[in-house]
This record gives sequence, C-alpha cells and structure tokens, in this order.
Amino acid sequence: MARFTAGLAGAALLSAAFSAQARELSVSTVLSEAFPWGQAAEKWAELVEERSGGELTLRVYPNSQLVSGDQTREFSAMRSGLIDAAVGSTINWSPQVPELNLFSLPFFIPDEAAVDAVTGGDAGTMVFEAIESRGVIPL
Repeated sequence: MARFTAGLAGAALLSAAFSAQARELSVSTVLSEAFPWGQAAEKWAELVEERSGGELTLRVYPNSQLVSGDQTREFSAMRSGLIDAAVGSTINWSPQVPELNLFSLPFFIPDEAAVDAVTGGDAGTMVFEAIESRGVIPL
C-alpha cells in the first residue's frame, strides 16, 4: 500500500503546458533522495532524459523546497504553473482534491490486490477525473 501511495500520490502529476523545444521541468518531492520517493523521482528524471534524447529534463527539488516546505501547497503550485510535476502524498493534496481522501481511509485498502482493484476501477477513474478537473494531469 505504501508503494501505491507513493506511486499514485504520486504518482507524479504534470501541469498542462508542454512545448516542442527542449525543456526542463521542475519536479517537487516531499522527501529527499535519501528516501524511496526521492530516489524514485531521481530515477524518473534519469529515464525521462534518456528516453527523450535530452529533449526533456526533470530537475528534482527535494523536501518541498519550491513551496517553502509546505507540502499542502504543492498541488496549488502545480495548478498555477510554479511547479511542473510533483511526487507527493494524497493526504497533503486532499484539501484541494477531497476525492483523494479515499486513499487515507484506514483499513479500506488492505493489500496491493485491493489497491489495483480500486485504482483500476470506477473509483480510480473518478479520482483521476477529479484531479484533472482541477487543472493537473495525473500520471
């Protein structure tokens, strides 16, 4: 479940605008590279640069430093374009997207099979639509 939360939550969310030219995007992470979420963001940046042939690079900003350490501001910062993407927690973004509270309910999702069922079903579709309706594209 923790892996899923890191994945969905973050699942890394991108702001809407992209251009055809080489571009660097900012990625905010809640934790530093000493932790799995930070390591995942660094690996993601490495793969994006490699697979885009250098046309797209991700610059990772750990510890929510782009929002002065206030994790609850990451979602709003993505909406406004201050941050291009983020790897964060659903609980931190739930003030802006209440549907994300689904993943904070204790014992509702007991194992990874249940996570897959929820995210791959109607509930997952509903949550992704709720995120997108607020101006952020979920990945």
